[in-house]
Amino acid sequence: MKKSNFITFLLLAAFITFCLPTTSFAAGQITGSEVLVIGDSFLAMSHDITKRLEQNAKNDGVLASTDKFRDLSVSGTMLSGGISPNIPQQYQNGVNAGPVKYVIMDGGGNDCIGGSVSNAVTAARNLFQQMGKSGTVKVFYLFYPDAVGGMAGMLNPNLNTLRPQIQSIVTSSTTPKGYFLDLRPTFEGKYSSYILSDGIHPTMEGSYAAADAIWAEMKKVGFFGSTTPTPKVGDCNNDGNIDAIDFSLLKQYLMNPGSTYNSLMDLNADNTINALDFAIMKKYLLGMVNTLPNN
Repeated sequence: MKKSNFITFLLLAAFITFCLPTTSFAAGQITGSEVLVIGDSFLAMSHDITKRLEQNAKNDGVLASTDKFRDLSVSGTMLSGGISPNIPQQYQNGVNAGPVKYVIMDGGGNDCIGGSVSNAVTAARNLFQQMGKSGTVKVFYLFYPDAVGGMAGMLNPNLNTLRPQIQSIVTSSTTPKGYFLDLRPTFEGKYSSYILSDGIHPTMEGSYAAADAIWAEMKKVGFFGSTTPTPKVGDCNNDGNIDAIDFSLLKQYLMNPGSTYNSLMDLNADNTINALDFAIMKKYLLGMVNTLPNN
């Protein structure tokens, strides 16, 4: 693709994303005890992300003023092994104490530091299966910003390996329905004020920025809504928009022949996902195709 055409494509994709409608929360409140927060010290060191999310939920009328989420996150823990209770055990402890309809979580940072990326991926996949069997409806998975300072050289390569694998597990999950948010764009250009001197954990300002980004995404996808929007062909990550992110996900799919069939990527409804679907997606984002599937 020529550079000028590629730039035009990106601008048009961004315009399409801007113009598409977003989803807001349905009327009514949730019960705080049905919301379980699990993960490691990015959440647990101060619990400020959870507190800010609770306040946002109260401000928007989603959570009663006296209610709160169940935050069982623990500093130093991992997806696979590590300090007890690890993240899967945190989830099970939550289920043992009462029904868990919604999960907000992170996980994998400590696996990248002292454990194994492959073990973390296996543990995350097993955890989602466990959640589906236990009746959890939706999971929101937030993934870390880059490490900075002395930790960056060691940690970031492992995070870069883990991130797309976790994203694939989350976004392909339907029971429970998974939502994934990469926090790097939120922290970009603001690491000096958003990250502590250890190079890993968020300051209060960073925690609040992360929580606000999470809440904005939750509102967009209707995370706490009473119904889940019907998935539409082309919306590969099922976030309500067909945009450059979906284009990228379709490209990643085609580069991994062993990927599981995803009907949202079958843009011409021929039960096969291939270069034809990739071409249709490109034409759709450029406005050359108006409807999907394109038969």
